[in-house]
Amino acid sequence: MKKIPLILMALFLISSPLRSAEDSCKIGIYFNSLTDFNISDQSFSADFWMWVNYSDDSLQFNDALEVTNSKSSSFSNYSQMKKEGVNWVMMKFNSVVFKEWDVSAFPFDKQKLTLHIDHTIYDTKKLAFVSDIGNSAIDSNLVLSNWKIDSLAFYVNNQTYNTTFGDPVIKGTSTYPSVTADIYLTRENSWNTLFKMLTGVYVAFSIVLLAFFVKPSDRLGLCVGGLFAAVGNKYIVESAVPSTVSNTLFDNIHNITFIAIFVVLVVAVISFKWNETEKPVYIEKAKKLDRLSFYSVVAVYTLLNVFLIMRAAS
Repeated sequence: MKKIPLILMALFLISSPLRSAEDSCKIGIYFNSLTDFNISDQSFSADFWMWVNYSDDSLQFNDALEVTNSKSSSFSNYSQMKKEGVNWVMMKFNSVVFKEWDVSAFPFDKQKLTLHIDHTIYDTKKLAFVSDIGNSAIDSNLVLSNWKIDSLAFYVNNQTYNTTFGDPVIKGTSTYPSVTADIYLTRENSWNTLFKMLTGVYVAFSIVLLAFFVKPSDRLGLCVGGLFAAVGNKYIVESAVPSTVSNTLFDNIHNITFIAIFVVLVVAVISFKWNETEKPVYIEKAKKLDRLSFYSVVAVYTLLNVFLIMRAAS
């Protein structure tokens, strides 16, 4: 009969490692404000509340949650209470969060603001997060200048690090419970912004096109004047458009404008040389070159502009 307790104890010891050691807690987020969209500094600021519901009284959350992709972060208004057997922790965060802005499609760009929040004390063997999707939201009164808030995604996204941070129990890597908040934004008034910033370059290019309708000897002045106007517009646009290492929509449009002006200049020089000969054959060839070049340059320039703009807007 003494063998029965021993058998039960053995079964318990064998089965205990298979049981989950995790304590789960429900975690939620509520955004009060999104400010300081700093393109050059690659950051934005976010004020938000976080809360945690859990049953295990031994769990600790004071100074235990961290915004891991923030440049600086602080929390305040920490409170903890128990209601109907459930622990309820609340705290308010103020964070400057790293954001690599992609403005290559400006002003048709869409952005995703992302925050990663880890528990810095317990790994996933001790604690599991469950996202409180039903209560997580963005303040309905939050209005962003030139931006429309599309949606918020809030989900569990445990983070694995290739270090144990010195934990003598863990070997190799360590995984900590983590949640991620993604805020999707779309820029507003895109078409209005586009045409306001491109008016100068299009007027400059139109001035260059007038060169086809004057004497070859007078064309260089129009081409050079239009070129300087286009360069000036590029500097004005760059002072207003967020800078980036990759080419933006405005960079591409200015570049094809410069190429088109150069083509017109080349045609003007050839036409001028042919007219200088005063030979009827070359004068007629110059007129044909002017007509063909005008329609070709206008068609190609227009098609390239439409293609670039529609690709950015899609």
